[in-house]
Amino acid sequence: MVAAAGSLIAALIGFLMDPIEDQSPPPLTVTDVEGVWSASDDGRLTVQADGSAELEGVTEPEVNCGQYTGRNPSTYTGPATWVFDTFPDESPGIRLDYPGPATGKTCRIYLSISISDKYGIRGFLPHDSDPSYVRGAPHPG
Repeated sequence: MVAAAGSLIAALIGFLMDPIEDQSPPPLTVTDVEGVWSASDDGRLTVQADGSAELEGVTEPEVNCGQYTGRNPSTYTGPATWVFDTFPDESPGIRLDYPGPATGKTCRIYLSISISDKYGIRGFLPHDSDPSYVRGAPHPG
């Protein structure tokens, strides 16, 4: 009787744990991230399948990682490379690396990406979460 009760409890725990594991998002693929991502502040990320990218007017993540254009904060426009990565405590995404114009040090920008049936594919930069980025058509504003 005790063994049967133990087996029943183990099966119940296994059944209850299964749905929790299935709720994690599937890993991102190149087709999930490739394309043009735009933001309402005119920032744009062009992500290529070959690991290259072009950044336009993207808010710098740290000092000496952008060009001062008279706007505050400074922004970066130029070439970058990308890899799949996850910013701590955020959804999976990509990390974009580029040489800081002022110092040549490697600067990093993370694009956290979420995919949902309701909102489609959206991204945001954890260091500048407003505005969000959308892939494909120009940002709705």
